[in-house]
Amino acid sequence: MLSIVSLTWDQLHLTKKFIESIRKNTDVPYELIMVDNGSRDGTQEYIKQVADKYHFFERNTGFSHGFNKGLSLASREYIAICNNDTEFPPNWFRLLVQSFDSDPKCGLVFPCYTKGLKIARRWRPGKKVIRLTPFEDSYPSGVAILSKLMILRDKLGGFSEDYEIASGEDADLCFKVWTVGLDIYIDERVLVKHKGKSTVSKIPNWQKLFKRNAELFRQKWKDYIKD
Repeated sequence: MLSIVSLTWDQLHLTKKFIESIRKNTDVPYELIMVDNGSRDGTQEYIKQVADKYHFFERNTGFSHGFNKGLSLASREYIAICNNDTEFPPNWFRLLVQSFDSDPKCGLVFPCYTKGLKIARRWRPGKKVIRLTPFEDSYPSGVAILSKLMILRDKLGGFSEDYEIASGEDADLCFKVWTVGLDIYIDERVLVKHKGKSTVSKIPNWQKLFKRNAELFRQKWKDYIKD
């Protein structure tokens, strides 16, 4: 029914918490797919013990390339893209898939998170499921995303690999969804605990990297970006 894909780059203690929350709070059949971007702290050895499928890169190939590799290994109808510095609450999938299936034009559903862009940042769970207005509303951070494999991989082609290492690819994905006429929702009922910037801090000069990727995004989507 569900493929859960996560990407790692060291931070073994966070990955353990993430997987523990998935094991405890996912009550449907799922496969756990882990892609590692060159960890040297024992993460790969741990992944071999707990993942159903995995792939190891020798170096950090970036967010998009890593997750796209995970998508290529997935085989279930639904796909959850999850940062490894997250912890998921009880009933998370059943609530998100309920939101997804409520709209035949749904492309992505984001949960809320404790750290990330303001549009989906919350301190406690809510009751609303919010449909974003294409190209007018801001986009959520790619902390966690639920979609269908036939949409995310086959229709959208996964994450754009134009963006170096990390940042920009989640915004790019949202714009791709809107350009093909699909909808994006934020489900306030699911609040994911997110540490935030746990791997970004390992990237030298990450602020400059983010600025370059932001400029790339603006140039690529300039005809769609609202003032």
